[in-house]
Amino acid sequence: MASKSRADFKWKCFYMFNLLVMILSFFYYFNLMSTVKNTQRDAAYAPNIANSSITALGDNQTFILSPYYDPRGHTPSVRVLAIIHHTVKELYCWFHCDYNSSVSVRAQVDLHKDRFEHPYGTADLLCTEPPDCPYRYISIHWSNTSHITHLPRFEVRNHPPPAAPSVNFTVCISTMYGDYNNVLQTIQSLEMYKLLGAGRVTLYLNQCHQNLEKVLRYYVEEGILEVIPWPIHRFLRTSTEWHYYKNCSNQVGYYGQTATLNDCLYRNMYRSKFVFLNDIDEIILPVKYNDWPSLMKVLHKRYPKTSVFSFTNHVFPSLPNVKRLNMWRDIPGVNILQNVFKEPATCQCKLLVNPRKVYQTSIHSVLKHDGRFTNLPVDLAFNYHCKEQPPTVKRDLLVEDRTIWRYNVSLQQNVNKVIQRVSAWIP
Repeated sequence: MASKSRADFKWKCFYMFNLLVMILSFFYYFNLMSTVKNTQRDAAYAPNIANSSITALGDNQTFILSPYYDPRGHTPSVRVLAIIHHTVKELYCWFHCDYNSSVSVRAQVDLHKDRFEHPYGTADLLCTEPPDCPYRYISIHWSNTSHITHLPRFEVRNHPPPAAPSVNFTVCISTMYGDYNNVLQTIQSLEMYKLLGAGRVTLYLNQCHQNLEKVLRYYVEEGILEVIPWPIHRFLRTSTEWHYYKNCSNQVGYYGQTATLNDCLYRNMYRSKFVFLNDIDEIILPVKYNDWPSLMKVLHKRYPKTSVFSFTNHVFPSLPNVKRLNMWRDIPGVNILQNVFKEPATCQCKLLVNPRKVYQTSIHSVLKHDGRFTNLPVDLAFNYHCKEQPPTVKRDLLVEDRTIWRYNVSLQQNVNKVIQRVSAWIP
């Protein structure tokens, strides 16, 4: 009898053990599948963070650059820089609150007036901050009732603004495009910016020759240059023409130059005290002073209420039948030290701005700003525009101007150092 009881006890233990194993296995499997499902669900609903310089929305009429926090005005807002079709009138900002809810705000669509009759132009989408919604990201959509889970999310820049600028002067270089291979002048311009006091150069790159890519990489590694990819040709038909012509197939002019200038303005609004807006073949050249800080001290005293300074443009063309100087003869591009005859002044001025006082800019003027706009006399400074093209006026109208030669010694030394370091990269 005792033997039978022991046998029954063993069977009960065996049964209970197997039952326990089955129960534990069941719970393990259930938890595993639950984890897999949650992971899949999280992956399915993971936010789509936009990290490109241009992002197309589904309507194919709206292209978002970046949103910027803008505390100016009566209430804090987010200013979304975009390129839109001129017929777009209604868009919404979806603020993604930190507590997993979203709030839609209708955007004030402000299409810049300088689209030069092209169907697409630069625009500001102004969205007032919603109350009680701490946020980091927003989305843009043409509906305020749409399911927004899969919309791209854009991180709002300058939110909050830095306490103080990190540099005094930033040079904004608008779109570089085509098979651009002006290596020598690019090096000279960047070295001149450094000599004059630039702390940063921001350049928007659509395309250039591989030789120049290597030069740009050198300056990025040095820390002076910030290159923003600008693949606008993937989204819109663009051209090198300013104005739209009848029966023209282009959608936006000059590779979206006004969009890049405005983006550069806001990108550097709180990083830089002052911002120059010009091209890579242009240098704002002081006449009576050695550098930009010295010039600004005088301008502050003479024009204390000015927020936008305009510099007269002088083209320095390449003269025919001029023997090239021996230095840098094998480097492709223009030697700015040889272009010392200037054409009469033109109205295509370039700008130096206090970015915190400017709301919208064009190429040769600002569209919306606080403070005064001042055209500077050429005896203080001018825009040195060195071109590879021949003169557009008769020879007797050219005036010799060797202001650039004040920097001859330092410029040659610095350019030589750069060429020695990158020459191995350039065939």
